[in-house]
Amino acid sequence: MKSISLVRLRHILAVARTGNFSLAAQEEGISQPALSRSIQAFEAEYDVRLFDRSRGGVALTPAGELAVEQARLTLAAASAMDRNMQLFRTGQTGRIGIGLGPLLASLFLPEISSRLLRTSPQLQLVTRINAADQLLDDLLEGHIEAIMGNHWHLSQIPGVDRVPLGRLRLAMAVREGHPAAQGGPVTMADLAIYPLATPFEPAHGVRQGGVFVCDNFHILRDTTLATDCLWLTAPAFAKREGGGGQLTLLDVTDLPNDAIEIWLATRHNRMSSPALADVVSIAREFLEEIPGSSD
Repeated sequence: MKSISLVRLRHILAVARTGNFSLAAQEEGISQPALSRSIQAFEAEYDVRLFDRSRGGVALTPAGELAVEQARLTLAAASAMDRNMQLFRTGQTGRIGIGLGPLLASLFLPEISSRLLRTSPQLQLVTRINAADQLLDDLLEGHIEAIMGNHWHLSQIPGVDRVPLGRLRLAMAVREGHPAAQGGPVTMADLAIYPLATPFEPAHGVRQGGVFVCDNFHILRDTTLATDCLWLTAPAFAKREGGGGQLTLLDVTDLPNDAIEIWLATRHNRMSSPALADVVSIAREFLEEIPGSSD
């Protein structure tokens, strides 16, 4: 395959556009002899003549017409590649894949997607939503480049690098008028009779009050609003999605997990895309702005 000079293609287009070697040379900032040598070198390499020369100027030959058409396409593609590589370097284009658990997806993704796509509309943002350990195959196979989740879950995944993002406070949410919300503080023993709405099946056997397992947090919200279910969630999400104060946060004195540490995991020794730095920055800012999460 012959090596094609982009500079030489610009010279061909300049002559075709101006119809004059002298004017084309002025446009390109070189001498006319240098421009002529550039065109002649292209013609010699492909054994064609691009221009018919006369006292009135130059005219394209059939080979010249083909060369001009292809030169325009090639230079446009090269320009687009240069622009896209510059945008990629600053995280404004390319593809980024991230995996999140259901709570973090419901809480973070609207903020991450809106901020990224406002500033970088050419970016391809691909997400996977599942438990952290269930996202490992996607990470190792390259479908995603990072997992955002509970530090405890991510610590169980081998072969990854982890960085902290922040702390997320949790609370037990119920519908307004729930029997457990009629008095003051309650204990976990007081709540044992009520069903639990959760994205993951509890690991400690069957609860007295039963369990509703669903990985869609909007369905969990709707179920909690319509039943006596308890829902361990982020107060920020409950407040935003509660529908005008329909969800109430209980004061549980012995809640075992009142906060979780959120971390980001990536494959060990793999270079991250520039856009991932923006995701980390957005997540950290978001966590810092949530009341009680930075305590």
